[in-house]
Amino acid sequence: MAVFLTIEKARFSPFTTKSDFARFAANEIALAASEGLISTRLDNGVFCNKWMITQEGLQFLEEFQDDYGPD
Repeated sequence: MAVFLTIEKARFSPFTTKSDFARFAANEIALAASEGLISTRLDNGVFCNKWMITQEGLQFLEEFQDDYGPD
């Protein structure tokens, strides 16, 4: 659930790499980034300092909500 909430935050309110949230959720961010669900990449070779959701992250949120959301 913590990873879901982290990805959802990146979707609706991208957070900086050095924010308090990034420090608090460092493990969840590392997991989500390793799986390609969030990224700081804007384009090929172009990066920023905010974690944002990826297309794979959007798909993950949809599947998670389908599996674990309210019936």
